[in-house]
Amino acid sequence: MEHATEHNCGACSSPEVQALLCELLDESTTYARALAIREHISQCDFCQKRLESEEIVRSLVRNCCNGQAKAPQALRRRISVEITRIETAW
Repeated sequence: MEHATEHNCGACSSPEVQALLCELLDESTTYARALAIREHISQCDFCQKRLESEEIVRSLVRNCCNGQAKAPQALRRRISVEITRIETAW
């Protein structure tokens, strides 16, 4: 991973950045590796922006999964009907 000079550093493709961010944010890496990833992110504007976006998305998902946001009643009803249909098909 090289230092960014433009909006995207030469070593950072979107899939690579996504993999690094998941590795970091999912805490599925060693402490030393996490430090190396954070060091790169601190020097790469593109990766910094991607990290910020990923943290926002994860926060929104976490809030939704914690019951802080509810699906509309019509959607919940459709999901329940579909689950029942699938269960009775077995």
